[in-house]
Parts: sequence; C-alpha cells; structure tokens
Amino acid sequence: MPEVETSNATDVVIKVEHLKKYFPVRRGTFARAKQFLHAVDDLNFEVKKGEVIALVGESGCGKTTTGKTLLRLYEPTDGKITFLNRDVTCIHSAQDRKWLHSKSQMIFQDPFESLNPRKTIFDIVSEPMNVQNEGNLKQREKKVMDILNRVGISPPDTFLWRYPHELSGGQRQRVAIARALVMNPEFVVADEPTSMLDVSIRTQVMTLMMELIHEMHMTFIYITHDLAVARYMADYISVMYLGKMVEYGKTEEIIQNPLHPYTKALISAVPVPDPEFKRKSIQIKGGIGKAIDPPKRCRFYERCPFAKDICAKEEPMLIDVGEGHKVACFLYSKN
Repeated sequence: MPEVETSNATDVVIKVEHLKKYFPVRRGTFARAKQFLHAVDDLNFEVKKGEVIALVGESGCGKTTTGKTLLRLYEPTDGKITFLNRDVTCIHSAQDRKWLHSKSQMIFQDPFESLNPRKTIFDIVSEPMNVQNEGNLKQREKKVMDILNRVGISPPDTFLWRYPHELSGGQRQRVAIARALVMNPEFVVADEPTSMLDVSIRTQVMTLMMELIHEMHMTFIYITHDLAVARYMADYISVMYLGKMVEYGKTEEIIQNPLHPYTKALISAVPVPDPEFKRKSIQIKGGIGKAIDPPKRCRFYERCPFAKDICAKEEPMLIDVGEGHKVACFLYSKN
C-alpha cells in the first residue's frame, strides 16, 4: 500500500463507494451457500474531518455491520473504502492493518462484553499501545492515567489495578471509551455506546463524547436506533433500512423535513414530553422484511402506506432533492 498524504483539500477522512457486505446462508454444516443475507447493500457516502454522522434504523438494518466493515473487522463483499486517501478495501499485510487500527477505533455497545474480565483497567486501556509498540511502561502508565482522567475516571490512579466487575456500568463504558481514544484516532465508530446505560448516566456519557469529539477533532460515525440521540450527537443523519440508505442529510433538515415514509414513521414514534402536542402518525404495515436475497424492488415496499406500482418493479435510486438532502423513494423521483 503506497504512502499518501493524509489530508486533502476537502479533508475527507473516509469515503465509501458501492459498499456491500453479504453473509452466506447455509442450511447444513457442510452445505454450500446458495443464498446470501444482504446486510449492507450498495452504500455510498463520505465523512469529513470533525463531522459526526449518525446511522439510524431498526435492529437488523445493517448499521453495526456497516461500522465493522469500515474498520475491516468484516471483509467487504464488494465496493471500495478509502481511508485518509488510502484504499483500505483489501488489506493483506500486518503492517497495513496495524496502520489502519492505529488511526481508527470502535466503541462497542456492551461494556460487559467488550472488556476482558481477567485484565485490569490499566491492561485494557494500554493494550492498543502494546500492539502498536508505543512508549515504555512508565510512559504508557502516564498516558493511561491522562486518558482516564479525561473521560471522567478520577482519580485515575485508584482505578488502574481494578477489574471491570469492580466498576459501575457507566464507569465501564468510560473505560471502553478511554481504550478507543488512547491512541488519538482520527476516526471512531461508536456502536450504540449508551444503550446499555441508565438514562442519567447516558446523558453524561453523551456529553463526554461530544466534548472529546470537539477537543480531539475526531471524525465519528455514531450508530443508534434513537433519533433523539442522533439529533443531539450528529451533524448528519443517514437512515438505513434492510442494508440500504433510504435518506441522508443534515440532522435538523431530516428531523424537520423527513421525506422517506420510513423516516417519517421513525420520527412519529419519538415521544414528545408535551400532552397537548399532536403529531401526525405514520402507520406502517407488518414487521421488518427479509434481507436474504431480497427482490429487485423497493426494500420498504411491503410496509409502505404510499407504495406505487413502480415500487414493486424497481429499486429507487438515492437522489439529491436539494442542499445535500438525499432520498431513495419514487415519490420524489421523475418516475
């Protein structure tokens, strides 16, 4: 992989072109796969330095798979991933993988599962530095205490030699954040990092992440099913359904002017703390469709209250309806 400058005029940190991730479906232990689950299907987007993009949608829409594929925890089936002007779609050498993981990290959803119960807090947070061979033991200890202090684990020296089970849920998630940020990554994928926490702790962790994003000038992809969280955290929102991006735009534009029927349904389901406020409810039919070899039609066709004949015959393209607001729906296309 050739060396390239890590910045350009547009400051694009990560660019995704026609990204696909299919998982084979086997009916028996030794059976050959004849069907494929389309977890991520033809995604195109880019994230610039310092931006936060929220991937929003129901469980099973492909949000987490997208994040893991971007970080090469999953091998992409097709498409292209460009990270800091390097093509990282195919990484074969340990050196290239080591470079990618020094610049990008992931915060996982469940701190109970993502932290090794046999390791101390120091061992957990310093592990990325061990992998990257950065500094000596004294320097690592100083850096671990510094990042623990920044994420609100204070005083840090009293926590260094504790184990995860000795911490509360909020403290564990702060440790997970510290581990992801200890190498000062340029790009972070946060996979619903607050969904396992109590509401009061959730707000603290979200505020902490916003402060760190601005302080460290990081680029974030924030995965969530909660539009209220997305509105608080993100500059842009990408709404996903069955592996497809169905709407994309600036956060306030999506919230105030949703176009896709699925986005409207998601927003109509968000509770409003005002008993006199009345919002038009969008009723969608049935449950989420099947992602196994889906037919060439609109993925939302069976549930959409506004479906047209063409929706059953063709897949809508993601089109720009103005000022970067994009939607994949025949209600807004020339067809």
